[in-house]
Amino acid sequence: MKYVIDMIGDMRENIQNSEDYTLLAMLLKEDDNKDFQNAGEKAITSLYVDHDTKQLHLGFLDEKITSKVLLECVNSLDMQAMMYEVMIKISNEHPLMSVVGFGENHEQKQYIFFVTI
Repeated sequence: MKYVIDMIGDMRENIQNSEDYTLLAMLLKEDDNKDFQNAGEKAITSLYVDHDTKQLHLGFLDEKITSKVLLECVNSLDMQAMMYEVMIKISNEHPLMSVVGFGENHEQKQYIFFVTI
């Protein structure tokens, strides 16, 4: 489980708050050997801050967002919101899933959110 403050720190350290990275969800599935395998990727195209549940929801509406939009959103939040959990909704058939880690691909300018299914 990762929080907004974790994400902000990771983005600052690993992509130097670059504003032109695309956002990507990477779905990981644990195999019989307890290793994680890539089960698919999907570009994140929407975000929503849910103050009632204290969560930042990342999803896949027909919008286009980049790390710039995400950083502007979280930088406008108050200090209490820094402890909101980062969640991903991969489809209407799946529940919200907690982000378990972050990564980046500098060559393709992608900032990656890892979730397990």
